[in-house]
Parts: sequence; structure tokens; C-alpha cells
Amino acid sequence: MSGLVIFGTRPEAIKLAPVVAGLRAADPQADFEVVCTGQHAEIMTQTLNALDMEVDANLHLMQPDQTPIQVVRRIIDGLSERYSSRSRDWVLVQGDTATAFAGAEFGYLSEAAVVHLEAGLRTHDINEPWPEEGFRQEIARLASLHLAPYPSAHQNLLDEGIDAGSIHVVGNTGLDSQELMLGRLNAADNAWLPAGEFILVTLHRRENLGERLAMTCQRLAALLTEYPDLSILWPIHPNPKVRYTAYRYFGEENDRVTLCEPLDYPKFLSAQKAARLVVSDSGGVQEEAASMGTRVAIVREKTERPDAVDLGLTRIVGADSAQLSETVAAFLANPLDPDAVEKWRMLQGEGEAGARAARVILERFARD
Repeated sequence: MSGLVIFGTRPEAIKLAPVVAGLRAADPQADFEVVCTGQHAEIMTQTLNALDMEVDANLHLMQPDQTPIQVVRRIIDGLSERYSSRSRDWVLVQGDTATAFAGAEFGYLSEAAVVHLEAGLRTHDINEPWPEEGFRQEIARLASLHLAPYPSAHQNLLDEGIDAGSIHVVGNTGLDSQELMLGRLNAADNAWLPAGEFILVTLHRRENLGERLAMTCQRLAALLTEYPDLSILWPIHPNPKVRYTAYRYFGEENDRVTLCEPLDYPKFLSAQKAARLVVSDSGGVQEEAASMGTRVAIVREKTERPDAVDLGLTRIVGADSAQLSETVAAFLANPLDPDAVEKWRMLQGEGEAGARAARVILERFARD
């Protein structure tokens, strides 16, 4: 058995690290390489160090202001140049990024079995989020082994005609990494956080840039007026359009809004755990914050994680945050249900997803 694990962004690294560790623990002689495309070059090194994850190669493929088409093309070309001389039994990709899509295309065209971690998440609208929904639906058509995080994702794949024998519900490997990081933190690590109660803001989605992001900023400013005891912590995404809009609305001296550079993974988890609530358009944050008992106002039109919404841990407020004020009011007025948090954690595998995923991969390809 020989394989290739491909990733390029911080969320991919976070969710693949437990699987890589599981593969190496279950079979120290397992023949596979780990390659980073460099899609998130700015914040990748600190993440890999925090996760104790070693890579065999970093392709450093990213360039400024690339379009999704250019990113996918460069990744496929880079993988082909380095790895096409040797055939592999399997290629493992995670999620719905340009790296995952390009990696799946490379694996399929190289006649390797494509393994998709976090398979089956759906909004059923290829424009929300864009291009991620399209990427993950296409990866499902190419994959031979689908590692789904939740039963609802399993059902989505069945509804699309995916062979039931190729689907395994393993849980959310992100929870594994989260528990590892939180176990290493102590109270002293949180001294940098804002004093008092604060809202953590994370915004980066392409489809939300421009007018939608401006409207969200206006509504965040209104929250500060409505709740004088709350402040805002906003780690700014590297995208210049996000940075420009954030500083346009909050860049002047404001002792209740902290704009900062992207946080490393342990600090970002600490911020989510300590926040009164989170305002975010991120997919992974919906899982992470809710798992720690912090509710999330989702700045999107649709979510691929409806289970957390059903449990009352997250709520969609619209891509322009039109429902933000009433959602924040509801979150602040109603105590968190600890049973809901526990149910959400159980759906995600309670921190054992990486080992489960590794076993499925090893058993599948050892058998083949």
C-alpha cells in the first residue's frame, strides 16, 4: 500500500493531522507521503508546529491575487511534476478547498483511489459557499472512499447515489486536534485576550466581500451601541479586501474593537472558548466554537452543518448579517443548553475520529 496525503490550508492541516498520526501509529511501516501545496503560506508553519505534523514536501505554489482557476491549475501541475513518476494506491484529500479539488483530480487522473475526508457536507447550492460547494460535490464523483463526519453527511451521499459500501462515518477529525491543543493550554495563555465579555469576529468568504461585508461591519458597530459592555476581537484575514473594509469601519482608535493579525491555532481556539459569542462565515468555526459551548452567528445564507443549527448552537444571520441583532439578543438572553453541546460533540466522534479514519484507510487498501 502506498499513498499521498495532500493539503494546502490551515483547516486541512488541522483535520488531516489526526489521520496522519493515526496511520503512523497503526502501521509505522505505512508507505505514504504528506505534501503541502502552500495555499495558506502565511500561517501554515505555525500551524504545523502546533500540530506536531511533519511534511515530506512543500510545493510553495501560491502567488498573489490568483483566481481559483489559476490555483487549481498550478496545484495539478505541481503535483504532476513531482509525483506522477510513481504510481500510488490512494490519495487522501480533505474538505472542499482548491487544494482538495486539485488533489482529487490529480489522484483520479493518476489512477489512484481518491479518499475524501469530511465527505458529504452540503448546502445543495453551488453558489453558497462558492466555490467550495461545487468543489466538494465534484470530489464526491471522483472519490472511491468517503469518510463522512456525521450521519447527516452520510445521508447526503446516499441521496446522491454514492455506493453505501464506500461511505464510513468516522466523526470530525478537527475535534481531535482541538482537544489536543486545549489540553496543552493553561490560564496564563489567555492573558492577551480582551478584558470583559467580547464578540469574536472571523470573516473571509469570497461571496461576502464588498457590500455584504460592509453591511456586516455596520451591524457590528450597531451592536457596540446596543451592548455597551461588549467589545470586539477581530483577527483580520490576509485578504486585502477584508483588511480594507475592516479598517475602514474600525481602524480609527476604538478601545472596544481590537483588529489584529491572524491568530495561531492555539490562540484562536482560546479566543473561541473565551468569547461570549462568535460572528463568522467560516465552516470550521461552526464546529469548533459550538464544541466548546460558544454559540455562533453564521454570516451566510446557508450552512453545510445543519446539525449544530438544530441543536441551537449556531444560527444563520444572512450573508449581510441582516438577522444579527435579533440573534445576538437571543444568544445573550437564553442560557446555553449543555446537553446540546454534548450531543454535538458525540456527533463529531468525541475526539477519536482520526484513529477511526486511519483504520478504515488501512483496512480498505490492505484488503485491496
